Amino acid sequence: VPSDVPSQLPSGIPSSKPSQVPSDQPSNKPTVSIKPSASPSKKPSDPPNPSPSKKPSSAPSDAVVVVTSCVNTSYTFPLINDPTVVNGCLWIINNNKNIATRRANYCSDTVIKENCAQACGECSTPTDSPAFTFKLKNLNKDEVAVIQNCAWITANSKPEKLANRMEYCLKPKIIVGCAATCA
Repeated sequence: VPSDVPSQLPSGIPSSKPSQVPSDQPSNKPTVSIKPSASPSKKPSDPPNPSPSKKPSSAPSDAVVVVTSCVNTSYTFPLINDPTVVNGCLWIINNNKNIATRRANYCSDTVIKENCAQACGECSTPTDSPAFTFKLKNLNKDEVAVIQNCAWITANSKPEKLANRMEYCLKPKIIVGCAATCA
C-alpha cells in the first residue's frame, strides 16, 4: 500500500510491483535482470523489411558475383542520396574525381556490379564500353563541342595523330570507358 508522503531515503528492499508512474530522471546504474536469459533470442525484435534498401550495404556480401558479359547494360539504379534520381552504368565513370567513390558506393551492390561490369572495373580483359563517349578538348570550326567514341582515338594511324589522340587516355574517365583502346 503506497504512503501519502514519500520517504526521505530510498528503501533497501525492492518493491514487488513496478511503479505506475515513470521516474523523473533515469537511474545511474542499468537494471540487472533477476533472471537473465540463458541464451539470446532466436527471433529478431523487428520483422525484416519487405522491400530492399535504396542504399547498398557498407560491407560486401559473401556472394560471389560472376560477370558473364563485360559490358554495361542499359540497367538503371537510384542514387543513394536522392532515390528519385535514376542513373545508368556510365554515370559511375562520367566524372574523373568521383569514379573511386561511385564504384565503392554502387559497385558493391551485386546487381549493379553484374549489369555495369565494365564501369565497375570487373573485366579481366580490358573492354571498351560501346555507349561511352567523351568531349574533345577543342571545339569544331563552328565553335561547337565535338563528341567522340573510343574508336576515334585509334582511327587515324599516323604516328603524330595517334600520339595526340592517345593523350585522351590519360584521363581516368576515358581510361575506364575506353579500357581496351587505352590499354
